This record gives sequence, structure tokens and C-alpha cells, in this order.
Amino acid sequence: MNIGFTARHFQAPDDLRDHAEEGVLKFEKHFKRINNCYIVMSHENSLFTTEINLHIPQHDLNAKALSANGFQSIDDCIEKIDHQIVKIVDKWKKHR
Repeated sequence: MNIGFTARHFQAPDDLRDHAEEGVLKFEKHFKRINNCYIVMSHENSLFTTEINLHIPQHDLNAKALSANGFQSIDDCIEKIDHQIVKIVDKWKKHR
């Protein structure tokens, strides 16, 4: 899986970047064939916005979360994408 990380309007510390990449790697426990994952973080008006764009075969998944804490914003966004992946994989399993 290719992981891209972009920080807009601030310089992201390494621990924040590592936390985001570790969280995204957890998606592979549900689905192994993830192509690309792009993480975009921005900081405006003391709020962190995290957006994750995930590309899997036949689907593009997007999630966006807003929080005053950067780590909480990442965790919320990862939880949303995780729910979407589980939903898609369950549909694929039912249709086989």
C-alpha cells in the first residue's frame, strides 16, 4: 500500500505523521488489496482537519474529521474509514 501524507498550513511533527501511518496500516487486517491511501491534514482556527482518501479495487473511500486535537482527528477519521471497509467487505462476502 502506498501512503501519502500532506500537512497544510502547519509543519506536522513526526509523531503525528507516524500515528496516522500506523492507523492506516490497520486497514489491511480487513482487506489486503489496498492500492493507495492519502492522508491530508490541515490546521485552521485552532482546529485540525484530517481527510483520508483510500483507493481499493472498484471503490474510492473518503472520510473527514474535525477536532481540536490532531491525534483525535486522525483516530476519528480512521474509525470512519474502517467502518466503510467492513461494510464493503461484508457485502462482497454475502454476494459470493
